Amino acid sequence: MISMILSSFSRNYEMKLKTTIAISSLFCLILMSTAFAANSVKVSVISPTVKQGEEAKAVLKLDSAPNGLAGYIIKVSLGNREIATILKVEFPSWAKLYNSSIEGSSVVLKAVDLEDQIKPGATNIELATIVFGNTKQGESSIELLIIRMDDDSGNPINPLVESGKLVIQGIPSTPLGLPFPALIAAVVIIIVIGTGVALYARKSKSRARGLEQSSLRT
Repeated sequence: MISMILSSFSRNYEMKLKTTIAISSLFCLILMSTAFAANSVKVSVISPTVKQGEEAKAVLKLDSAPNGLAGYIIKVSLGNREIATILKVEFPSWAKLYNSSIEGSSVVLKAVDLEDQIKPGATNIELATIVFGNTKQGESSIELLIIRMDDDSGNPINPLVESGKLVIQGIPSTPLGLPFPALIAAVVIIIVIGTGVALYARKSKSRARGLEQSSLRT
């Protein structure tokens, strides 16, 4: 009798243990899939290439928002502060409440989706456009720091971050060593001066002929 009770107890224990292990495994899988989904989104920068002296625009994008986007706080900075400064920030239309704090070659961006325009499942979401000026020849990384980003339920979004690059090309030089704008300006000045000299010489000859004819008559 005792052996039967022990055998029944053993079978029940094994069944409960297997059930517990199965539930725990399922729970772990759910947690892993949730974490993967949270980290599978990415914030990246469209890297601009411009010529020296031109403005450059770097667009920040979130590739997807599985649970929507409530808002964010992001810091953007240049690795090489010598080649450009940040002039201004342009925010997309969905950001009804926004702010930017610019300090030379870095800026802190804040934006909130007050009207819930970024719905769950949205993709290719523009976050902001950074406008660089005072550009000088060289290259620099565009570094991103996600300080805070939340979905529509107030849960944190921890996206992967892909830094960008700002490339400022130098103005090509001519065989004389002058940049094209300077060469064009020099050519225009030479043409103007040459035309003026030619007109002056023509008028001088005309005046000399007039004086000569006048003296012959007298």
